[in-house]
Amino acid sequence: MKRSILALVLLLVPVAGAQVYTITDLGPLSPTAINSWAQVVGNYNNEAYLWTFGHTISLGILPGGTFSQATGINDLVMVTGTADGPGIAFSPPPGSPHPGASGPNQQCSYLIQPFLWTSRNGIAGLGIIGAADDEYLTPADWCEAPFYGAGINDFGEITGYTGFLGDEFQWGFNWTRSKGYVTLFGGSWTPTFAMAVNNHGQIVGQNSDEFDEPNATAWKNNVPTELGVLPADYQLASSAVSVNDLGQIVGWAAVPPSSSESCYEYLSECLIHAVSWTPSGTISDLGTLPGDTVSSAVKVNLFGLVVGDSGSSVVASSEPGNPYPEGPLEVVGRPFIWSERTGMRDLNTLIRPNSGWVLGSATDINVWGQIVGSGTLNGQTHGYLLTPRAF
Repeated sequence: MKRSILALVLLLVPVAGAQVYTITDLGPLSPTAINSWAQVVGNYNNEAYLWTFGHTISLGILPGGTFSQATGINDLVMVTGTADGPGIAFSPPPGSPHPGASGPNQQCSYLIQPFLWTSRNGIAGLGIIGAADDEYLTPADWCEAPFYGAGINDFGEITGYTGFLGDEFQWGFNWTRSKGYVTLFGGSWTPTFAMAVNNHGQIVGQNSDEFDEPNATAWKNNVPTELGVLPADYQLASSAVSVNDLGQIVGWAAVPPSSSESCYEYLSECLIHAVSWTPSGTISDLGTLPGDTVSSAVKVNLFGLVVGDSGSSVVASSEPGNPYPEGPLEVVGRPFIWSERTGMRDLNTLIRPNSGWVLGSATDINVWGQIVGSGTLNGQTHGYLLTPRAF
């Protein structure tokens, strides 16, 4: 079965000058993820939605909350993301902000927390992990700390990252149904992110400590493996964003002439390129589209097809007074697909000319090579679904 799928996917690798994809209009939805059944999750008007076989379903918000934002969907139609509302800050053993939940737990009247949505149970907040009192953080501080859901695998394991805690602490986290609460991992310094988890429990993101540049990192059983950076005369930053079940990883890495200072601290001096890492750890620069200066890869599917964005500017949200962004970097420009056979291609050149569409970003690709993202249709912002024409 896998061999036949691979043969089909190879036939669908973009060819210069060809109309490779048909496009489906998803309306005002901003898509963030797609599963193998071409079911899409995304967001509209501060609420998470599921697009399934031509119908759009609201995933709702938590009781007492004001928003929900979907970021991931698995093949069992389990959805994760971030929502606000009352919740619990579970307490770990005294003196440790790491695994365990031993109470007393803190009931928070308001939390920004990860959620899990299923068709059977609807949307449910997962709470956060708190910490025992110390000189830096109190239980009240943890109630005010946002936890963002980022990715989910087919076993329902969820990963994500915290916002700033005490203006300088940040962790990745994961949640499993067997534990029933989130646990923290990572270097604890900003910026630290966990962005995706595959079906083998491998988590990827970015890890920081007190002394080194933030680097792309993979974790397995909470044990970190630094993925490395592009060759340079000095240490540069990198970040992993997606991992497939073969252990292929994609993301971005800073390239010279980026400053030796943190790439995050001076975004105007930060040149980044989309990169990939093999399961053995070899890094490759995927380059940019012609005329662009920066790029970032956001997803890799089972057969090594990569989607992302290429452009001339990098943006990230940050808190006043803190130079580091609270969330991952994003490239503003145009979406690409990359394969080992063809290199990087602008998705706008692979749809029907004069369609009225201008594709602005890509957010996910599934095993069949279907791609979702956002763009404009006749000047209006819409979500799109690209399907290879051989389907």
